[in-house]
Amino acid sequence: MSGITDINEFHRKILDSIWIGVWAVDKYENIVFFNKGMEYIFGTPKEKVLGTNVLRYIKEQSMRDQKHFCELFCRVKRTVTPAPYDSLSMITRKGNLTYQSGVLVPLLDDRGNYDGMVGTVEDITERKLSEKQTLDFLKTEKELEMIYKSSPVVAFLWLADGNRPVEYVSDNLDQFGYNAEDFTSGRMNYSEIIFPDDLEKFQSHIRKDEAEGSKYFSQQYRILTKDGKVRWVSERSLIVRDENYVPAYHQGIVIDITKQKKSQEALLEAEKKYRLIFENSPLGIFDFDNEGVVRHCNDNLIKILGLPKEEIVGFNLMTSLRDEKMKAAFESVLSKKSGHYEGEYKSTTADKVTPIRACYSPNISEDGLVLGGIGIIEDITERKMSYDALKASEEKYSSLVENGNDGIVIIQEHVLKFANSKFEDLTGYSKEEMIGKSFFEFISPEYRDIIFEMYEMRSKKDPTIPHKYEIYILSKEGEKVATELNTSYIIHNGKPADMAIIRDITERKKAEKALKEYAHELARANEELKSLDRMKDEFLSNVSHELNTPIVSIKGYSDLVYDETLGNINDKQKDALEVVLRNTQRLISVVNSLLYISMMESEAIEYKFEDVLISNIIDNVADDMTAQIKKKSLSLQKNVPADLPPVKGDREKLATLFTNLMDNAIKFTDSGGQITFEAEEEKQEEKEEQNFIHIKISDTGIGISKELIPKLFQRFYQIDASTKRKYGGTGLGLYISKSIVDAHEGQIWIESAKDAGTTIHVRLPCQYSKT
Repeated sequence: MSGITDINEFHRKILDSIWIGVWAVDKYENIVFFNKGMEYIFGTPKEKVLGTNVLRYIKEQSMRDQKHFCELFCRVKRTVTPAPYDSLSMITRKGNLTYQSGVLVPLLDDRGNYDGMVGTVEDITERKLSEKQTLDFLKTEKELEMIYKSSPVVAFLWLADGNRPVEYVSDNLDQFGYNAEDFTSGRMNYSEIIFPDDLEKFQSHIRKDEAEGSKYFSQQYRILTKDGKVRWVSERSLIVRDENYVPAYHQGIVIDITKQKKSQEALLEAEKKYRLIFENSPLGIFDFDNEGVVRHCNDNLIKILGLPKEEIVGFNLMTSLRDEKMKAAFESVLSKKSGHYEGEYKSTTADKVTPIRACYSPNISEDGLVLGGIGIIEDITERKMSYDALKASEEKYSSLVENGNDGIVIIQEHVLKFANSKFEDLTGYSKEEMIGKSFFEFISPEYRDIIFEMYEMRSKKDPTIPHKYEIYILSKEGEKVATELNTSYIIHNGKPADMAIIRDITERKKAEKALKEYAHELARANEELKSLDRMKDEFLSNVSHELNTPIVSIKGYSDLVYDETLGNINDKQKDALEVVLRNTQRLISVVNSLLYISMMESEAIEYKFEDVLISNIIDNVADDMTAQIKKKSLSLQKNVPADLPPVKGDREKLATLFTNLMDNAIKFTDSGGQITFEAEEEKQEEKEEQNFIHIKISDTGIGISKELIPKLFQRFYQIDASTKRKYGGTGLGLYISKSIVDAHEGQIWIESAKDAGTTIHVRLPCQYSKT
């Protein structure tokens, strides 16, 4: 390259002797000149640098902004226009922080084409650090004051000293009982409030991070509040170093994590309990990942399978199971279902054959992904041996009873152990379908309870219990067969059992059945209706309880995200969370209504009556509904005297009453409308008569047709389908409200007309009458 190779020895000596670093590259980016100033700044002799690619060399240095330098180099090369750079920071080979500035100058050949580049480097570290320390300190102090003034996070600036003297601390330090002046005045050092058992570990950790050149220090430890209480805190600090890379001060935050620590400790305690169950279970237990690879197992599984633990952990159920039925049971987990298997398991790595019962259950994440599953293995060798022995015993005496005219069965612990061919004929079931099932499955439902009661009493050898019964048994087709049951106590396979001789008395019962058929049908229909009603109530109760648990978690975590406790969120995310929280609150209201109805039906609602002031309850309800009222741009007027006499009432139920009525008023009133709360004492003419508090909730909403008003207090009633779609709701609010008023021996009624607003009246008896 002519522009570089023409530099004569004289010029080289001049460039080599100046204190500013000078370097040059040819048009291929290879370094061809590297003066002594560059050797001093970079700490590298030129012999190791000459001939290397300059961009590759820069990337090998500890330059913090090497990307910016490389982009600048390429721009100068492309535009052939000189460009300066300033305050590029880098760590020298000795570990010192330095700042560099300089200029890049393109070299051109005789035709004006790019032919290489010359660069200068000046070390401005001393000036830069001096300016930066002063500016950083002032800027940091102002920024910390602004950022942390109202934050639960306490901001600190400590000197890098073992006792950590405090140069600055935010005012919210008062959450620990101290004020900032306690520390900034020098009366106290930060190390004095660190829990004594944690101090040595804390200081050791800091010394280690400082010695290793760490930029940040992070640790959890305990501190003592001013009144002597112990709090867990988490600290995250920046280690700021001076021009010699010696720690100068620590700038960081401290946040109270006591609650999180307690939760972690509770989780660890729970884990210990579950591990105790896992390790001491009489069953073999293991877990596997979503690829079917076993990750953990307990000692009992090792015992059942007769394999060392290292051969079980890591075993792939998906690819290595030989038994197709067992493999099919396992693969049910991948479809998010439980799988079951019973048979003989032969180890893939040993000759042991074990009769087992296996159950596989999936582990499903909150977003519906299969994370793996749990397997439970039971050794059923003893059970299988008992069954085989029973089968051999049956074969010995089966020929004596198989050809009898009556059905013969043996029942042990409610389970059918034996049935002859005649019983097969009576029921239409095969022996294989009956053996092992509860005998009560073959008895008509109306006889099961009494037979069960007699069975239990007979097992206690009560001599007064009869041994002969007339019952109906059920055939496979569901038909009832009239039979006479004659039982006797026997010992079967060494255990107490019942033998029953069952005679078909169908012909004898036909006439009786014809006479009572109508009565039985009515009774059965009545039982079915009761069963459906119970199922309905149980369903409402179970659904309400099952929904409440995830709803509480959803609302709790949504509140945490919305409040940015778990991290910053943008405005769109905040708007979305507002929708989630609003609809979660609606769902909570629906679930609470359903749960309340379920409790009413089961007569489980309890009232705690006491002297309460209606004015206080109305004020609290109105305050709670302020957000909803503002959201719809409604106005609220209250005319509720504070000196109204008290009523004998349940504070919580009355709050529910007025919340429901207020919610309806808001729901059915368009934006810009008005809601009015009024209350007054109604004095009776006769002194002996009861006085009342008369409350009125009025709105300017859509109103209700007069012919529909009598139906509004019915359970689940909605005015019409279109209203239900537009305004939502369960139709339970007014029904619940009436039940609460009735419990307080009051009255509730509605005055309304379509498009003319609605007024709901509530009269509650006073605790005492004014004279």
